[in-house]
Parts: sequence; C-alpha cells; structure tokens
Amino acid sequence: MIAESPLRRPGVITLMTAALAQSADLLQAEFRLARVELAEKLAKLRHGLVMMAVGAILLIVSLGMLLQALVSALIAAGVSPPVAILLVAGGTAVIGLVVFLMGQKRLEPTTLAPDRTIDSLSADSRMVKETLS
Repeated sequence: MIAESPLRRPGVITLMTAALAQSADLLQAEFRLARVELAEKLAKLRHGLVMMAVGAILLIVSLGMLLQALVSALIAAGVSPPVAILLVAGGTAVIGLVVFLMGQKRLEPTTLAPDRTIDSLSADSRMVKETLS
C-alpha cells in the first residue's frame, strides 16, 4: 500500500519569516514614498522662498520709488509732493507686502509636513502589529 502524503502547511517560522520579509519590503516602499514626498515639500519650500525674495525686492524698490518720488515731486510743479509720494510708495508697499505674506504662508510647518507618508506609516504599523499578534 502506498501511503498518501499529507498536504504540507508552512510552519510558524516560515510564516514569521515571510511576514518579516513583507514588512521589510513595505518599509522600503514607505521610505521611497517619503523621499518623493519630501522632494515635493522642498519644491514648495523653494517656491515660498522665491516669493518672499520677490516680496522683499518689491519692498526695497518701494523705498527707492519713495525717494525718487520725493525728488521728482520737489522738482515738479504739478502734483503736491505728499500726494505723489503716498500714491507711488503706498501702492508698491501694498503689492510687496501681499507677495511677501503669500510666500510666508507657503512656509508654514503645517504645509510642509509629509502628511501622506505619516498616514501611510501609521496604517502600515497597525497592519504589521495585527499580522504579528
């Protein structure tokens, strides 16, 4: 009589090894995702810094225009000097301030945090804990 061989089921060690290997693969994928997301955040950071620099330049230009308007207003006889100075410097200062504040808003820590990666790592951590327990 030929004895039938029972179906071989993987042992506990084999299952644990497979679970750990899959966890390691998952962790590597998460780190790749984190790298991509951080690159995106760095691009936003760069863009925010550029906007702040543009805002700062506009603020500096407004000071130059203020001085130019003062000289021109003193020479010119048409418009009163205070009105000319206020119009030119005030408009440029408002634009510069708006651009500067837009750049500053883009640099807030909440907009730079890698939210997707953090959420994904939390979910993966829960899954690994459930698998191993």
